Amino acid sequence: MTYDQYKLATDRDNCTDMVTSCCGADEVGSGASNCCDSKFWGHTDICGECKEHADEYMRCLECDEDDSTYEMIEQYEYEQNQKDFYTDL
Repeated sequence: MTYDQYKLATDRDNCTDMVTSCCGADEVGSGASNCCDSKFWGHTDICGECKEHADEYMRCLECDEDDSTYEMIEQYEYEQNQKDFYTDL
């Protein structure tokens, strides 16, 4: 069995754990809008400052970096990246 066949045969359908690429941790909402960095109006997705619909500004739970510095990846992918990093040293 070649490496490519092994990768294709591995069951990854059950892997749904998404983690941050920086620390391998969960992300949490900051409670602030990504447009004006202000609080939301009530329990809606309306920015309290500009009154427009906005997404929540997400942060890494471990290092507190904002979501512009990392991406969400699968847990197994983060573990493989860490393994590759340490074997290259």
